[in-house]
Amino acid sequence: MQQAFEILLAPFVACLILTGIHTYLGLHVVSRGVIFVDLALAQIAALGATFAFLLGFAAHGTVSYLYSLLFAFIGAAIFSISHLRDKRVPQEAFIGIAFAVASAATILIADRAPEGSEFVQAMLTGALLWVTWPTIAKTAVIYALIGVLHWIYRKNFLMMSLDPEGAASAGFSVRWWDFLFYMSFGFVITSSVAIAGVLLVFSFLVIPSVIAMLFATGTRVRLAIGWCVGTVVSMVGLGLSYTYDFPSGPAVVVTFGMTLVLAATARYLIHAERRGMALVRVLATVVLIALGIRLAFANAATGSLVQGIGSGSTAEVTGSPAEQINAGLEALRRSPDSPPAGLGALLSDDDAHLHSLLITGQVEFLEDDVGLLAANLTDGGAHEVFEELAHHAPDPWVRLRAAQAMVQMDGVVAADALMDLLAADVPLMIKLEASGTLREISGQSFGFDPTRTPEEQRASIASWRAWLKTSYPDGQ
Repeated sequence: MQQAFEILLAPFVACLILTGIHTYLGLHVVSRGVIFVDLALAQIAALGATFAFLLGFAAHGTVSYLYSLLFAFIGAAIFSISHLRDKRVPQEAFIGIAFAVASAATILIADRAPEGSEFVQAMLTGALLWVTWPTIAKTAVIYALIGVLHWIYRKNFLMMSLDPEGAASAGFSVRWWDFLFYMSFGFVITSSVAIAGVLLVFSFLVIPSVIAMLFATGTRVRLAIGWCVGTVVSMVGLGLSYTYDFPSGPAVVVTFGMTLVLAATARYLIHAERRGMALVRVLATVVLIALGIRLAFANAATGSLVQGIGSGSTAEVTGSPAEQINAGLEALRRSPDSPPAGLGALLSDDDAHLHSLLITGQVEFLEDDVGLLAANLTDGGAHEVFEELAHHAPDPWVRLRAAQAMVQMDGVVAADALMDLLAADVPLMIKLEASGTLREISGQSFGFDPTRTPEEQRASIASWRAWLKTSYPDGQ
């Protein structure tokens, strides 16, 4: 429990800060009817960060932040200009176009950048689990300044969102106030995307506000409800992420989605004219969804009941050790519930020389093979097989999965293989997963940020190696 508290405290505080400012801005966005402006502006900010990444700047560095901010300001200008008084073209159309173009441009730029696809995925899902206290403090200051601005001009901003026609009649400069709103919005989005990613930022902005609007009409009550929802969902989502080893950002997003479904269902039952019939409909829907999920995972559940390799399968393989291993792996991929006899013993047999077969490329393991072997390899050679894969498999994804399998079996014994991955030239997502596993093992992050340059990562990796040597001097 203490380890979970230490790991999740900083991400939870970051979520509280995000909830505070985004719930308020979300009320403006939903009232204006520009629901996807956050998603579009976040994508534009991500485009700026991707462009900086292409130029060789660190993903979360100052230069990258400035590029994101510049692109966000450009987006703010576009959205303020696109607010047409005669409503000939809905502003949401311009917002959708901006999102599509920014997304396509991001993909094009990422295609030219080393590890570009991994960087884009990280921008979507964020690195909430790796947020640092200095980043939280800097973000809190930025949000506080934006909050002060909106407090001073709260009547103007609220009138622009709740009664734009009245604001225009009262002599307000619509485009100026729109630009000021979207500019302040851009400051928030740029900082938020760097912490939580595009998807989670959108969820923080829209879902608490929508839930609040389902049950209240006053601005203050809506804010209170939205803040409570954001706080509870952040706590539950991060808890599920830690307990079930889910990525933190997507876990919180899905929790937000489920909370919205529950809130909408509750409102439907409360306001239904025939509550008994409404309850029957809800229960019937729940039963149908449960049956669908059960059917969808029926094969997976059946597949998990397989016996150990060599425990009753009649499949046989012949030929040289390399041919036997390759044929056995292919048979295992085709029929996970009928593994070929003797494959486990062959993999751990010294005469097969798995080490030389791996480094010469005579045997090729796929990422999914590790999971199949982990579920079926029950003989005494499992440790040796996964250790060879974790250190010598050509595919870095195979090395990662093998090291994680060793962690499940033996705890800290695979830490050195994970550290080797952090120091290697591997995709960003591998470093994210490897560092996450190390953090679970050690309970510490040592300031490691997988999006930074190798030079900036070197000190953190050295700290982890020192921790391993100190905590487990015999390598146990």
